[in-house]
Amino acid sequence: MTIGMGRIVGDGVMYFYVQDIAVMPDYQGQGVGTRLMDALMAYIHDHAPDKAFVGLYAAPAAIVFYERYGFIIPPADDLTGMIHVVQRPSRPQTAHPA
Repeated sequence: MTIGMGRIVGDGVMYFYVQDIAVMPDYQGQGVGTRLMDALMAYIHDHAPDKAFVGLYAAPAAIVFYERYGFIIPPADDLTGMIHVVQRPSRPQTAHPA
């Protein structure tokens, strides 16, 4: 039996949108949504390049939940939803032999 779902849509390269996170009412509050988001964000961070854009739309009651994953409400008044930008740790540059 399916008790929850979520999906990622986008171009698979630079733009990723988290959509349709849903958990059946009888299973809400038991960590199912957290496990779904953990899996979706792990996929994004495993496959998205540095500076990739990740977006979603959240109900007001869910904003704090998504903030735990690094999503923010953009400061511009003309944007909607929440955003997250993949940040890869910088790697030290290796010297190339001359």
